[in-house]
Amino acid sequence: CQKPLPSTSFNRNQLSKGEGKARCRTCVETAVANEESASQKSKADKIVAAKEAIKSAEATKNIAEVVRAESVLAALEAEHVTGLKPIALGGRGRGRGKWSSGRGRSGGGRGPSNRTK
Repeated sequence: CQKPLPSTSFNRNQLSKGEGKARCRTCVETAVANEESASQKSKADKIVAAKEAIKSAEATKNIAEVVRAESVLAALEAEHVTGLKPIALGGRGRGRGKWSSGRGRSGGGRGPSNRTK
């Protein structure tokens, strides 16, 4: 707003930015509210686009494409409901450095086997 205001109108973080860059509390709150509404609109637009992608995938009758489009929609709706973004699982298996099968002393592993024949 660039109005001359007393230092009590600014929080500590904004005061440390300096003369030209500091914003008053009202301006910061307004900016945060605008950002949040833009984020919500963007998420709603993504859900609408995902629903349209499902319709176009169903028109092609390609099952893999339909499943992919539905999984994208499910992830977007889950993020909308829970507020948590989906994470990619997988990678290199069930951990690194395990050479045994996990059942007793024998089984998978490196080196000679202790099993009797």
